[in-house]
Parts: sequence; C-alpha cells; structure tokens
Amino acid sequence: LKRSADLGHYIADAHVPLHTTENYNGLLTNQEGIHAFWESRLPELYSDDFNFFVGKATYISNPQLAAWKAIQTSHLALDSVLSMERELSEKMGERKYSFETKGRQTVKVYSQPYSRAYHILLNGMVERRMRQAIKTTGDFWYTAWVDGGQPDLNELIGYTPTEIELEERRMEL
Repeated sequence: LKRSADLGHYIADAHVPLHTTENYNGLLTNQEGIHAFWESRLPELYSDDFNFFVGKATYISNPQLAAWKAIQTSHLALDSVLSMERELSEKMGERKYSFETKGRQTVKVYSQPYSRAYHILLNGMVERRMRQAIKTTGDFWYTAWVDGGQPDLNELIGYTPTEIELEERRMEL
C-alpha cells in the first residue's frame, strides 16, 4: 500500500506543469506562490465541477516511456501556466489578492475574481491534468498488478467474501 501511494503521488506530481521546472514556485519570474495557486487554490474553488471519471485502467507496455510522456506533456503546458498568470497579474493589479477566513485565521489568498479569470484563461487545463493523473495512476497500478501475477488482493487484506460473492464466484466457474 505504501509503494502504491508513493507511486500515485509521483505520477500526480508528473502531471503538474510547475513540477517540470527549476522555476517550480515562480521565484525566477516574480510569480512566487503560483505552484499552490495552480495545484491547490484552483482545485479548491472549481473541482466540484470537474469530472473525475476517467474510464478503466489499461495495461502499460512501457512504464518508463509512459512516465516520461506524462512529464513531457506537463512541461509543454508550462509556458502557458506562467505567461497567462503574468499577463493577468499585470492586468488585474491589486485585485489579485484578497483575504479569507479559514477556520480561525484570516489568510491572504488569490482573490476569487482573479482565480476565476485565470481558470478561464487556462481553459480546463487543471481538470485535464488531474484527469490524466488519475488515469495514469490507475494504469500504473493495474500494470503492476498484472506484472505481479494478478494476486487476489482480498487475501492481502484478510477479506472474507460474503455468501453472495462466494455464490457469484461459483457461478463463474
């Protein structure tokens, strides 16, 4: 379980354009905080409208190639992530930030109008990258399971099948 969680984490990271650059958090382009903005703030505001159903997992014949393809695709989006935010920041100026109360704290955040404008400029990019991360993670897990001999995962967790499940298995045989 730990290895599958680690794998899922790294695959998800490979789908974030800002993870493919030394300018990870915008420090080199005076866009400090853009990483959390893209990866946390936008999903926090808009993920209720995202479609996370991505279909069945499929076997990956070359996992190394698939991993590099995910990184390459993410990196191709990097210029848009940075340039669109830079242009929007110049246009909106002081309206970029606001304050919100979270729990007992009031914190400085990217304002909702600014976030909405950036989300529109990105034209669904965050959702697309999240969907691809989900699909790729499922594909890698499935591939590992197949390559591992397709073990009965229920046995690994000490699962006892219900009478209905046992009957269904008998019918399949």
